[in-house]
Amino acid sequence: MLAGNDLSQLVLRAREAGELDARVRTLLPDELAAHVTGAVLHEHTVVILADSAAWATRIRFHAPELVARLAPRYDGAVTRVHVKVRPTR
Repeated sequence: MLAGNDLSQLVLRAREAGELDARVRTLLPDELAAHVTGAVLHEHTVVILADSAAWATRIRFHAPELVARLAPRYDGAVTRVHVKVRPTR
């Protein structure tokens, strides 16, 4: 079972991931944002999940703009965007 501090850290990380996901979606055109299934920050890289390879490719074209817009908001912690296809279940 998680201790109180561990649980609060987990809740904080989930909230931060949700905020980043929402921010990424607002920075993309609506047509592309609809195909983002998640976004997280991992070691200075924003990892964006897309629902198909075709949409991932289109989102990748926006990577430089996303880095430029996200880096200041995260105190320069964002240096790269990596777009992956969400695995099917």
